[in-house]
Amino acid sequence: MVKLVSLLYRKRGITNEQFYSYWREKHGPLVARVIPFARRYVQNHPLEWPGLTHEADGIVELWFDTEEHVRKYLQWRDTAEGRELKDDEDRFQDFKRTRRFVVYEYQFETTGWHWNPGASLPDAGG
Repeated sequence: MVKLVSLLYRKRGITNEQFYSYWREKHGPLVARVIPFARRYVQNHPLEWPGLTHEADGIVELWFDTEEHVRKYLQWRDTAEGRELKDDEDRFQDFKRTRRFVVYEYQFETTGWHWNPGASLPDAGG
């Protein structure tokens, strides 16, 4: 599986609430309806977390079967059919700052074991 991962940034003058609401409620359903070749579309909205900061306002993941499908999708964006999607992106995101990565995804199953907070921390091997 090949993924197109994008770091998104909101437009100046748009609040966080406006950005995330529009992205989730308007743009997400539009993507699901019009985008060709993609197998899956996921929005990642950052959580405010003590001690962590985030550079981007969000991360998009698009799954494709092949690199050729990614190429065709990117070409489609510049056609008349792709105009609706690009116009919608211009409503809420600063596309000039968007950063894209085409990647292969490798998944590993984890054990999911539970840590007992009353026990000592797992040894870091130091």
